[in-house]
Amino acid sequence: MTPFERADEAARLLKNPVLRDAFTGIRDNLIVTLEATQISDVETQHEIALMLQLLKRLNGQLLRYVEDGKLETHRQKQANFIERLRERF
Repeated sequence: MTPFERADEAARLLKNPVLRDAFTGIRDNLIVTLEATQISDVETQHEIALMLQLLKRLNGQLLRYVEDGKLETHRQKQANFIERLRERF
């Protein structure tokens, strides 16, 4: 998969209302579970914190794919511009 294809797919996923609802639902459920967890249950609290971090990282990775695609597009435009200048001179 090219960086452009990955960026397009990541952007499509991030715009998908079902996936966005799933992210929100999972996060909300984890927070409710965390709030209901006994203070003495450190292991469960830790597991929930890890799951929240993983969910955040997954979303962040999709955003990075989109940004990487934009950056690659900009690099290609710049390279094409430089090549056109070289051909002209």
